Amino acid sequence: MKIIYCLFVFLIAFSQTVLACYKEDKTAQENFDTCTQLAQEQDSKAQYNLALMYRTGNGTEVDYQQAFYWYQQAANAGTVKAQYNVALMYQLGAGTERNPAKAIEGYLVAAEQDHVKSQFNLALLYHKGDGIPRDYEQAINWYSKAAKAGHGNALYNLATMYDQGQGVEQNYALAYTLWKLAADQGNELAQLNINTLNEIITAEQLQLVDALTLQWAAEQ
Repeated sequence: MKIIYCLFVFLIAFSQTVLACYKEDKTAQENFDTCTQLAQEQDSKAQYNLALMYRTGNGTEVDYQQAFYWYQQAANAGTVKAQYNVALMYQLGAGTERNPAKAIEGYLVAAEQDHVKSQFNLALLYHKGDGIPRDYEQAINWYSKAAKAGHGNALYNLATMYDQGQGVEQNYALAYTLWKLAADQGNELAQLNINTLNEIITAEQLQLVDALTLQWAAEQ
């Protein structure tokens, strides 16, 4: 059966936030200067926002090395979104040398605090074996957590693993259920895979789908 994969979606989505040291009546340069001063005074929100300014070129030139530095400072102070962004920059090699092992480490810290994007990217790295040994069991674990939080692409990829029997016993009923939940969020590829699965799934397996859908929807 030909299944369409979408293993790379949302991989490079940075977390952002409202600029705590940003005022609409100030110029971008003035806001940047304020964030710089507060960040140097160990204000973790300002450190995070300063990193964002360096990454996006808001009030300053784009500088990924400075962005990485200030995300690190905020991450060390316990800012979860900064922990995610540090991990992502390690994964991409943006502002620092690419280091999948450190990316895993950073994602894990944030994922254990229920940061859904970290859970998804962590699962994705394990699923692909990107710079680390492939580990389907860990991929299933973290996709499941992100999927239960309603992450559409985690639902999609988890369904793919159940359809293909990757790290789990093949389960067409659960694959159908998860693709259906992803399709309900507008994922067109999930709907295409459901149409393909309809060609081989048994009536008995289809009878399980409604109950599984209710079970998963209740956990989201």
